[in-house]
Amino acid sequence: MNKLEKQIHSAEKKWLDTLYAFCKKKFADKKIISHDHTHHLRVWEYSKEILSALNESFEINYDLVEACLIASLFHDTGLTKVLGEEHGFESKKFCEMYFELNTIERPAYFNEILYAIEKHDDKDYKENNNTPNSLLSILCNADDLDAFGNIGIVRYTEIYLLRGKNLNKLPGLVITNLYKRFSNFENSYKSFSELYNKHKARYLITRKFFEDLQKESLEKI
Repeated sequence: MNKLEKQIHSAEKKWLDTLYAFCKKKFADKKIISHDHTHHLRVWEYSKEILSALNESFEINYDLVEACLIASLFHDTGLTKVLGEEHGFESKKFCEMYFELNTIERPAYFNEILYAIEKHDDKDYKENNNTPNSLLSILCNADDLDAFGNIGIVRYTEIYLLRGKNLNKLPGLVITNLYKRFSNFENSYKSFSELYNKHKARYLITRKFFEDLQKESLEKI
């Protein structure tokens, strides 16, 4: 087990079970399958992929690993209150309340965790300067990676319909959003070829589906 693997193991032993249980409880009576506790766990798994890639070029410390885990497990909890893009602010409040109500000592990167949670769903990436080893970049991109591939097709469709998007307009909206996500990923991690090539292939799967759907939708209007 290398140093990063030991850091991940320690962070998961300290946080994962309790935070996953909290997240699962938040979504228990909500019908948001695309962004529920399983999505949060997948985002943590993608964060670990990114951390592993970064570990070849950067010194990864335990505090960053811990911050990635905590941010991953809280980032979309605000969707249980609001479905719009402002859910990041509500997610940040849930994180703050969790630590306050349970009188848990704040982790070293607590302010950075709150900031990343609040800003993670800005798909214009105004706050993200493509610093690949920043917490915000890791969280944003890990979240975006779960929008790629077959799982992304399901997730996009559900959340856009829940937000009241017109079915015929949905493909175009998704393609635009998807391109922003991939462009940010490319700007951040293209130099990490194994990570980049794996997820570029997943992005193309999602894009092709919605491009094909867009053609069918246009034919029926």
